Amino acid sequence: MQHRSKKAVIAALFGNLGIAIFKMVAALFSGSSSMLAESYHSISDTLNQVLLLYGLKRSQREPDERHRFGYGKEQFFWSFMVAMILFGIAGTLSIREGYRKFLHPEPISHLGLTYMAIAVGLAFDGYAFSIAFRSLKCEMKSEECRNLIEAVKQSKDPTTLTVFIEDVIALSGLLIAAIAITLVHFTGILIIDAIASIIIGVLLMVFAVILAFETKKLLVGEAVTPLKRRRILKAVLSFKEVKKVICLNTMHLSSEEVLVTLEIKYQDDLIIEELEKVNDEIEKKIKDIIPGAKVYLEAEDK
Repeated sequence: MQHRSKKAVIAALFGNLGIAIFKMVAALFSGSSSMLAESYHSISDTLNQVLLLYGLKRSQREPDERHRFGYGKEQFFWSFMVAMILFGIAGTLSIREGYRKFLHPEPISHLGLTYMAIAVGLAFDGYAFSIAFRSLKCEMKSEECRNLIEAVKQSKDPTTLTVFIEDVIALSGLLIAAIAITLVHFTGILIIDAIASIIIGVLLMVFAVILAFETKKLLVGEAVTPLKRRRILKAVLSFKEVKKVICLNTMHLSSEEVLVTLEIKYQDDLIIEELEKVNDEIEKKIKDIIPGAKVYLEAEDK
């Protein structure tokens, strides 16, 4: 999962860096506020990818004295920071620029350069989106999600989720900018471009809030998906030595590592050697379901 996440982030990083420069040049020459809003968006996305890669690297550090379960949640924290940047910087700047142009409309020039920037943006963002989408589809398949919205809600990989949401916004913003610039060209109504910039800013803020909300759930200790929980229970109850699962608690320590604690009522006639053997088998079965599981088993107090 982390390999797929890193690939998606790197693709998005190089794509956004090139697009940001292209969009900024086009915005300065054309005077389009919606194109300038898109350049702010791409600049913030480039910074976001740097933060995501930093978070991925930090999350892979080995456990130490003060962090016994490792640093996996750093991934969640930096994804949350990305959401704040989308909300606080890109969204605000886009709305501010749109408001400024709404009060003082300016004509749009160099349409050829502007459309070229949009086309390049669609190509690069489309490629980055396809990588993130394939990664999300793998999660969708493994979790048996019925649709993409459910996959986004169930995803435990904030890095891929962030890139996916960023690219959805990027593609939507480019289409909005293209429509606005075309309408201005044919109608001569300059404030359409300003309105498009405000819409792009609002879109950034809405998706940033969605991303922040999804990442927050992981930061505060989200459990595994209902499907994985059912699989764990089924695996544990398949042992004849197990009478009942009293309590099952799970928490994501990273996108791949999960803390799994179980309180189990065993058959009364089990001796210590048999109990140790069945516990080893239970742990093995849980790790077949979640390879990165850290399993802690406790027998019910009699």
